[in-house]
Amino acid sequence: MRKVLREKLTNLPILYNRMERIITISPKLLIYKIILFSASHILAGCVTASAILFAATNDNNNSSDTSKPQNSNVKAEKVKLRSSYSNLSVAEAQAIQHFTIRKNKKWGFYGHSTIKHDYVLKEINDNKVVIDHATGLMWHQSGSTFGMNWEKAKHWVKLLNKRGYAGHYDWRLPTVDEAASLLESGKNHDNDRFIDPVFDKTQGWIWTGDSYQHLDAAWRVDFFSGLVDWDIYYYFFYHVRPVRTME
Repeated sequence: MRKVLREKLTNLPILYNRMERIITISPKLLIYKIILFSASHILAGCVTASAILFAATNDNNNSSDTSKPQNSNVKAEKVKLRSSYSNLSVAEAQAIQHFTIRKNKKWGFYGHSTIKHDYVLKEINDNKVVIDHATGLMWHQSGSTFGMNWEKAKHWVKLLNKRGYAGHYDWRLPTVDEAASLLESGKNHDNDRFIDPVFDKTQGWIWTGDSYQHLDAAWRVDFFSGLVDWDIYYYFFYHVRPVRTME
C-alpha cells in the first residue's frame, strides 16, 4: 500500500509535464481544468489509502488489548484459621500456617502474615468493627484502651458480650493464628505499626486465647515489632482486641 502511494505521488509531476506537452490545441482554461481534475483524483486516492492504513493499525492495537485480563481486581482466596484455643509450645506456634517467619527466637518469632486481606470498616449500632472477607472474621476495630493481665482480658470480653457490642454476643480472644494474621510485612506510615491502619493503633500488644505449654503464660502479638511470643499471664501490659467468626 505504501509503495503504491509513493509511486502515485512520484508520478504526479510527470503527469503535469506530459499533459502540458501533449495538449497544445486546446485552450489553456481547458488544460487547467483537466490538470486539476486528474490531480484531485490522485489526492483523493491517497487520502483513502491513508485512512485504510490508519484503520488497520488501530485494529491491530485494539486486538492486542484483548489479551489483557478483563478484571484485575480478582478477589483473594478465602482462608480458614484455627479458632479453638490450644496449649502451644514454641515449635507448635512457629508451625502456624499462612505466615512467613523472618527470625526465630527461643520464646517466639518475628514475621508477617501471607494472607491477602479484604478489610472493610463498618459501623453497627455506633460500634466500629473491621470485617475481613478473606478470613471470615469480624474484629473489634480498637479494643481495650488500657493494658491488663490475661485473666482480666478474658473477663473484659465477657463484659463486651453482655453489652452485645455491634449487636453480637460471641466475641472472644483471638487464637495465635488469628492474631498473627494481622501482622503486616512492614510498618505502616500512618500508624507506625505492623498492622493495617484500618485498626486503632492504641492496641500495640494484644493477648491471644492460647496458653503456653510449660508455664503459667499465654501467647501474645506485638504490633510494634512484628513479634509473636509468650509471656507470664499476670503481666498487665497487654491490650484486648476481640474477634468473632462470621456465619
